[in-house]
Amino acid sequence: MKMMLKILNQYIQELEQIDAELATLPEGSLIRKKSYYYHVINRKQVGITRNIKLIIQLCRKRYLLIRKAQLENNIVATSPETLDTRTPQELIASLPKAYRDVPISYFYHPSIEKWLAKESRKNTHYPENAIYSYNDINFRSMAERTIAEQLDKYGIPYQYEPTFDMGTKQVSPDFIVKNPFNNKTVIWEHFSAFNQEKYAEVMNDKMDTYINLGFTQFENLIATYQYHIRNPKRLHELIEQIIL
Repeated sequence: MKMMLKILNQYIQELEQIDAELATLPEGSLIRKKSYYYHVINRKQVGITRNIKLIIQLCRKRYLLIRKAQLENNIVATSPETLDTRTPQELIASLPKAYRDVPISYFYHPSIEKWLAKESRKNTHYPENAIYSYNDINFRSMAERTIAEQLDKYGIPYQYEPTFDMGTKQVSPDFIVKNPFNNKTVIWEHFSAFNQEKYAEVMNDKMDTYINLGFTQFENLIATYQYHIRNPKRLHELIEQIIL
């Protein structure tokens, strides 16, 4: 029951955020004729093919409206069968063609671009261990590289091994991940040698630090182990259920 109430409160909070953002977005909708885009207000069509900012705002608006409908459905759902469990990507895939053909980044929360552009301090310890290259990033393990590959498949932005101050603590998680559609932040730690005593102590200290800072496992904190990496289905479930 507590879990259901918690999820319900999260839905209500997100609905409030959606309504607040919708109030800042322009009227009307987007259509496309051949390769040209038009802004439609009260049946009046104005060409906006070169106005990328307006196209992005209209795409963001259309996503927020369908996400709002999904949340409202799930709040009153009477059984698991009536829940709408589509991911953001699946919601976007259900939109009219004018929206489906734009880059998925057009639907992202407006703060994501700034977050990606912002330089973060990096964990500089043991650089000789970072030997697994992918996407111009050197990872310390094949498992971390696999996580990065899966995040990319979902179009989820991340920072690898950033170092930052959180309260009086300095933390350096394996990944800081953003839900690009609502700006939710998730810490992702991968532990590969928890059967070693010293490693297990460090692992437990890290998890305790995150929990004391207000992070909650399976809500905005993910901890994975080698068996997760061996089971891609489990990785997909973690991404879809916790991040998205």
